[in-house]
Amino acid sequence: MILYTPLSEVDIFPPDQEEYQNTIMTQYNQRPVKAMKMGNGNYQIVQLLSTDPQDFMDPDFQPGIEFNV
Repeated sequence: MILYTPLSEVDIFPPDQEEYQNTIMTQYNQRPVKAMKMGNGNYQIVQLLSTDPQDFMDPDFQPGIEFNV
């Protein structure tokens, strides 16, 4: 089913409360990212928040990459 709406995906499908509590907005390599805290103290990239299309081609910003804050 295709749903055409001006609402964001989060407004339609709210994230789990537990997942939301472990998510932060931060900088990684001077780029804004949404990251989730892992059990080992690192953070894992969930989403790249950039307006530069070249950033999305950079393998350093793929979802699942772990980094320290």
